[in-house]
Amino acid sequence: MDALEKLNQQINRELACIDDLTDVIKLHVKAGRINIAKQLERDLHNSLKQLEQLHERKRFWIIVEDLNREGVLAKVVKKLAHQA
Repeated sequence: MDALEKLNQQINRELACIDDLTDVIKLHVKAGRINIAKQLERDLHNSLKQLEQLHERKRFWIIVEDLNREGVLAKVVKKLAHQA
């Protein structure tokens, strides 16, 4: 399985998580459990940020694939924490 397929799977899992969280938040709000809904809203926010990051990584992989198709040798490299 290549990296792009793995990213697509991660994106699909994150989307499913977001859908589930949204449904659960609605149920808690409807039942008046606002504190629990607020906690889950933070989880939802984190999932949305993770989804954005996954889409950004996917965009980089697609750019590299396009460049390679055009004959430009390119690859995605890991960013090391101490270089950030």
